[in-house]
Amino acid sequence: MDYRALIQNRKSVRSFTDRQVPYSEIGKIRDYYRKGVRRLIPHLETQLYFFGTDARDVLEGAAGYNSFLVGAPQYLVLMTAEHELAQENAGYIMEDLILKLTDLGLDSCWVTFTSSEDIKFALGIDSDLEVAAIAAFGYGVKATKRLRLNIRSMSNIDISAKRHYVEPKRSIYDMVFLNTWGSTHKLDDHIGFFDDMLWEAFYAASLSPSYLNRQAYGFLIHDGGISLVSRPDAYTTDIDGKLSLGIVLHHFTSVMEERSGKLTWIFGPDSANLPLPEGHSVIATCAL
Repeated sequence: MDYRALIQNRKSVRSFTDRQVPYSEIGKIRDYYRKGVRRLIPHLETQLYFFGTDARDVLEGAAGYNSFLVGAPQYLVLMTAEHELAQENAGYIMEDLILKLTDLGLDSCWVTFTSSEDIKFALGIDSDLEVAAIAAFGYGVKATKRLRLNIRSMSNIDISAKRHYVEPKRSIYDMVFLNTWGSTHKLDDHIGFFDDMLWEAFYAASLSPSYLNRQAYGFLIHDGGISLVSRPDAYTTDIDGKLSLGIVLHHFTSVMEERSGKLTWIFGPDSANLPLPEGHSVIATCAL
C-alpha cells in the first residue's frame, strides 16, 4: 500500500449509507489481517471479529462517544491477549486495517468504548481475550465539505468547515521538537521540507486520528534518536490515549519504512533519558 497517499486521503466518516459491503471485500480484509497486517508486537495474540448492521442495536450504550454510536453496515472488533503494550499494538493494527479499507474504497470511523466486558456481553463474544479496538466501516454519505469539532476545552468548542482532507490536526511545529521539549529552533535543518523523508513521516504523524482530535503526544529529536512522548491531557482516557499512541507510531513508522527500510523502536521510559515537563513520559525511541 502507498501509505503516504492513504494517510492523506483517509477520512473519518460518521454517516454511512445502507449499502452493504460485498462479501468479496470482507474476504479481502480478513485475508489481509491474517497475512499482511502490520503489527507493533508481532508475537502478541489477537483476533478480528466482523459484525453486521444488527450490531448497532446491541452496542448502544456500550460503545460510542457519550453513548452515541455511529451506525454502519459493518463493524470490526479487535481482541487482544494481555500485554503491557496491548492497546498500543491494537491501535497500530486497527489503523493499518483502516488504511486497507481506504485502499479498497471503503469509509470508516473509530468507535470509542470504556469496558471490554460490556462489549463482549453485548456482542456475545466468548473469549479469554479482551476487546482492544472497534471501527465502523462501509460506504459513507457523500458531502461537499466536512465539519470538524475543535475541542480545546469543555468551555471552548467550535465547529469549522474542513474542505481538504490533508489538513493536519496539529502542525509539525506544534508536535515535533529538537533537543528541548517545546523548541523548534533549527528544526527545519533536521527534518527538511515536503519531499524529505523525515518531513513526510512527521507530516503523516500530524494527520493521525485521536480521541476528540486531542493528539496527546509529540516527538523529540535528540542526539542519536527520535522519541515519542506522551503528554498529559485531561480529556483523553487511558484506553484512547494508548490507542492513539499506536496510531501515531503506525503513521510515522509506515512512511519512514517506505523510504528507509525497517525501523526499530525500543519501548519504555528508559529508552531515552530526556528532560521533560512534569506529566510527560517517553513511550518509545528509535535510532536516526
